[in-house]
Amino acid sequence: MSSPLTLQMLARSSLLKNEALAISALNKLPMELFPPLFKDAFKGKQTNILSAMVAAWPFRCLPVGALMKFHDMNILEAVLDGLDLLIQQKDRPRNCKLEVLDFRDAHHNFWNVWAGTEDGVCSPDVVRETQPVVHHPERQGKEVVTVMMNLSLNSSHLCKYLEYFHCWAQQRKDVLQVICEKLEFGTLPVYNPLDLLEVFEPSCIQELEVNVRWDLRTLAQFAPGLGQMSNLQKLLLNEIFTPLRWFWNPEMKQQCFPQIISQLSQLKKLQHLYLNRVLFLNARLDQVLRNLERPLKTLAITRCTLSESDMSYLSQCPSFHQLTHLDLSGVTFLNLSHPLLGRLLERLQATLQTLKLKGCMLMDFQMGVILPALSQCSQLVEVDFAWNLLSVSSLKMLLQHTANLRQLKLEKYPAPEEVYDVNDYVLPDRFTQYCSELLETLRGIRQPKELYFVSRRCVDCLGVCVYNLEASLCPCWD
Repeated sequence: MSSPLTLQMLARSSLLKNEALAISALNKLPMELFPPLFKDAFKGKQTNILSAMVAAWPFRCLPVGALMKFHDMNILEAVLDGLDLLIQQKDRPRNCKLEVLDFRDAHHNFWNVWAGTEDGVCSPDVVRETQPVVHHPERQGKEVVTVMMNLSLNSSHLCKYLEYFHCWAQQRKDVLQVICEKLEFGTLPVYNPLDLLEVFEPSCIQELEVNVRWDLRTLAQFAPGLGQMSNLQKLLLNEIFTPLRWFWNPEMKQQCFPQIISQLSQLKKLQHLYLNRVLFLNARLDQVLRNLERPLKTLAITRCTLSESDMSYLSQCPSFHQLTHLDLSGVTFLNLSHPLLGRLLERLQATLQTLKLKGCMLMDFQMGVILPALSQCSQLVEVDFAWNLLSVSSLKMLLQHTANLRQLKLEKYPAPEEVYDVNDYVLPDRFTQYCSELLETLRGIRQPKELYFVSRRCVDCLGVCVYNLEASLCPCWD
């Protein structure tokens, strides 16, 4: 005998072979058959049936993004046509409950349960778990439908898929709310990125990542939209550079700085901030972060220039005193007052879990004011001191001050200065000897879980030498 699931599959297959019958049957179709039937029609690219099912969807949310492995224009058009059918109806069908059309890669559990690929009955609790919580405003007396879509933009032009959606959504602003919780740029756009916010509600964006080099002009162009992201919790900016032509026109640069900083200061709900090679921070950190409503959890300012006033602000402002993750890698401390770093660590003793000070040009004479505070950061799970200029004696002191840091899982330290010759080449025998001695020093205090001593980059091959339980030399020594 065939199992009930097989019989249901045969019934669905038979129904989908007759498009007119399938569409007319939707009004009487039990709600539990909608998800598997929609999934079958989706796989078969039966666009007319898909459109009709969207307009008759008996659940509050349709998580279509979980089914989309790639952008398909025909599927997109079919789904949006179905939404149009629903919007145009004066009176909704009694069984249609659709409020949210979700294009995000999320809520796979919804399809798995209803399609019978997971054990157990689809209880109301399971349905509720798959429905995103969204506020649905009314506009001009009309009920608004919400479309959810996260964007990862990796082309300098908008793809046809997004161009189509953007145009479609612009024409339906009065009955549509488009929410993008995560917006990511993977390339420098040739279009005005501010145009996206004509459709996507800026106040709903919670994460913004610019993972590629943007020029100052593009960021300034986008800044007014950035200031509207009133609920932004995570901001990542990676390498904001000055266009070459502006080096001969410093006035243009000075005009952009205030515009960008004034908009960044509007981000009151930030919790996680990542700024890498951002040139406008120097002596302006207090202006950028002065309006935070809650203490930050993550602060990563890397390969940037910070002033004495910036470090003083970091060490004194309560907004930074509950950090769990601090990364100042590439911030040079040669010309900064190192006691300020120690003072900041003192305030983070109860919360700090990750500390990265890679390539900060820290030297022996600076460690004395840092180590006492470091030794009290008992929640630390990861530390990275690689590429600093420390001797064997300073590294021994550093390791001894980690005696109480029993939760450390990953540790990275610089190879001591004694392993280099006068031309900055690693001497392999010394590298192995000193690093093994340092490891034994630490083992006399506590047992490390994962630890590395890392050399500076080789002047010839740009590789590094690494010591864990044994030495791994750069390719020059192969």
